[in-house]
Amino acid sequence: MRVSTSMIFNSGVGGMRDLQSGLYKLQNQLATGRRILTPADDPIGAAEALKVTQGKNVNERFIENQGQASSKLAFAETKLQGVQEELKAIYERGLQAGNGSYSDEQKAMIATELKQRMESLIGLANTRDGAGEYIFAGYKSTTEPFTRNTAATPPYSLAGSSMEYHGDAGKPALSVSASRDMAVGENGLDVFMQVRDASGNVTGESVFDSVQNMIDILDPASGVPYTQAAYNQALGGIMDSLDHMNTVRASIGSRLKALDDLKTSAEDVNLNYEMRLSELQDLDWLSAISSFTQHKMQLDAAQTTFQQTSQMSLFSML
Repeated sequence: MRVSTSMIFNSGVGGMRDLQSGLYKLQNQLATGRRILTPADDPIGAAEALKVTQGKNVNERFIENQGQASSKLAFAETKLQGVQEELKAIYERGLQAGNGSYSDEQKAMIATELKQRMESLIGLANTRDGAGEYIFAGYKSTTEPFTRNTAATPPYSLAGSSMEYHGDAGKPALSVSASRDMAVGENGLDVFMQVRDASGNVTGESVFDSVQNMIDILDPASGVPYTQAAYNQALGGIMDSLDHMNTVRASIGSRLKALDDLKTSAEDVNLNYEMRLSELQDLDWLSAISSFTQHKMQLDAAQTTFQQTSQMSLFSML
């Protein structure tokens, strides 16, 4: 078989091109630390890696939602703790006012303090979050939930409450796992307006009504006469509000605990995803460096040989 100069040249160029291509691929693998650069490198492994990556992305979204849910619930719980502390102080001062030795002036002084605490309660009920949204307005988060009802007259109850609620009964939720959506807040209707007793029955007075009724019977300027029956009812209403607030906070606490458990589980799943991706995609550094060195030596040898053979000609013998 006759071997022409063009055949030698084309064969040498083709061989060097293949070696350069392999060397380029190895350089990219070493630069990225990845074994699979394109699906052609390992079609089955690339397909599985895509599925694992998609699962990991979904799981990370759940972890992000769990963090947001925890922040929202923790913020609401902090405000409800403030509400409970105000109610405790109101109850204690109201209990003192029931002392038979207290004069009207002393009761009026307690009423003045309770008015200030009432304003604090309203402020807490109208709390906004960092985004400027009202946390106790349900889905109507851009609407101030509580305002004074100037048309109502004492004694106050749900039939004619001292406060008006402008939110709704919704509870915003987030998907915190593949099978669970969790309420990340409380609406003002459930927290402040519909106070429930130990049996779960609605008492008929809002948190604000019991406090306002206590203020009215202690304040001579209100025109509402002080009677033992009215005093007992107002004090009992404040105690019901305290018990109700315990129940609401316990509900939020249970969700925070559930979120902690979900986060731990999701982080374990995320670790498994990362380990599987590493198995599928990560480079065997020892093998890759050895292959790179071998390809480099072969390319250098091929280039040297090509240079020598490309110069071979019968004319050089003449």
